[in-house]
Amino acid sequence: MDEVNKRFESMAALVDEASLLLDAQSIVVQANEKALTLLGNYIIGYPIDRFLRHADFAEAVRMAHEDGRPSSLDYTLMDQVRRSFTLRIARFDEVHVMLVIFDGTMSLSVDRIRSDFVANVSHELRSPLTALSGFIETLQDGAIDDGESRDRFLTIMRAEAGRMQRLIDDLLSLSRVEAEEHRPPDDTVAILPVLRELVSAMRDEAAKNGKTLSVNLADELADADLLVRGAQDELRQVFQNLVENAVRYGAPETTISILLSTGRLAGGQLRENLLRVQVVNQGETIAPEHLARLTERFYRIDKGRSRQFGGTGLGLAIVKHIVNRHRGRLRISSEDGQTTVSVTLPRIFQQ
Repeated sequence: MDEVNKRFESMAALVDEASLLLDAQSIVVQANEKALTLLGNYIIGYPIDRFLRHADFAEAVRMAHEDGRPSSLDYTLMDQVRRSFTLRIARFDEVHVMLVIFDGTMSLSVDRIRSDFVANVSHELRSPLTALSGFIETLQDGAIDDGESRDRFLTIMRAEAGRMQRLIDDLLSLSRVEAEEHRPPDDTVAILPVLRELVSAMRDEAAKNGKTLSVNLADELADADLLVRGAQDELRQVFQNLVENAVRYGAPETTISILLSTGRLAGGQLRENLLRVQVVNQGETIAPEHLARLTERFYRIDKGRSRQFGGTGLGLAIVKHIVNRHRGRLRISSEDGQTTVSVTLPRIFQQ
């Protein structure tokens, strides 16, 4: 068996993909680190169909054993983030077959993201570009000599150009996040300093809009290290976006609260391995028919109001994909003039 293991390790290193060795009963007898990361550290000694379910898998293994014919199967893993794989099965020796799992998520995502990016840019930039062309034509027709009209047109043109720049920046940000969504980050982030730094940076902007910001911890978290597995810049982007929305759309002379507490499951049960961050603001209640669609790209409840405040309609879509990448959960609720956006993240504890 030592010789078999050595051969398997050599071949697995050669293909550099998630690789497994299966016996005649399709029980996993060996797996490399990538396979353990993908399917779980406990897979060795168990039938592979506990972890990969495919209608044609058993037949592919049979052909590899009996006929020596390799097979290739497409496989989709429906998790929080959809992932696409190609399973390749071939005879390893008289007793074993080798399974190699090729992750094709990235290539499929890049093709889709490229297509979506072109479609979104062509659609969303049409209006500001048409407006700019109209103003330029009017100025060329003589309005440039009318100081009042010229200044008004130039102000509008600058605003439209700024809107296009924000739109392109957000589309690029969304594309980057979507491309990496299937790869969870592996850094350790202390969430409280991130939130306090954000509040400090945004306090003046909130004050201009007649609002105050506060960070509050539930009693059980008062002395805890609030650590999550994540990417600090992305998490800051999530909460900056949520606070900016609260500043824009919340009622004047109110407090925007950032509340940290122990996470809960969908049924309401407390889970100490989860951390919940809620951004709560006072203002107009969002109707239920809008809540489910707020994370769709370019979905706006009031398009005119959103553009007036400089919104691109992409902020919550970016938030959703970042939260998905962190294997967290996003929930938005609104009732009685209070809107709460909850982000629940897996929490880690120092040893």
